[in-house]
Amino acid sequence: MNEAALWDLINAGRERMNIAQRRLWDVIGIDPQQWTYRSSEGDDQRIWVVALVGRSVISYNEFAYGFDRSHFVKYGEIAELGWGQADLEVAMQDVLNEMERGQRAVPTVSEPRPGTYLGRR
Repeated sequence: MNEAALWDLINAGRERMNIAQRRLWDVIGIDPQQWTYRSSEGDDQRIWVVALVGRSVISYNEFAYGFDRSHFVKYGEIAELGWGQADLEVAMQDVLNEMERGQRAVPTVSEPRPGTYLGRR
């Protein structure tokens, strides 16, 4: 996805935000930046980051077609990639819910990890 198309998604999401979501967005949102994520296979992927929230970011996942929280340890490098498919205003509401409750309201997800798993019989 190019930056212009991402800005279209951001602007559309901002228009749908309620006042609390928009106020939060105006505080944590940044101009889109491409950060690096190294997959478990060792491949470097470029992920669009659009907001900073403590030690996490709101990122746009081109593979899942949505915004989600991803964790980072070093600025510019995503350590654990979120795989959500939320619209931007939903991601903002998740952060608001977390602030209100004092804990993460949405589970952290990362890419599938290869391996052999026993199925149900």
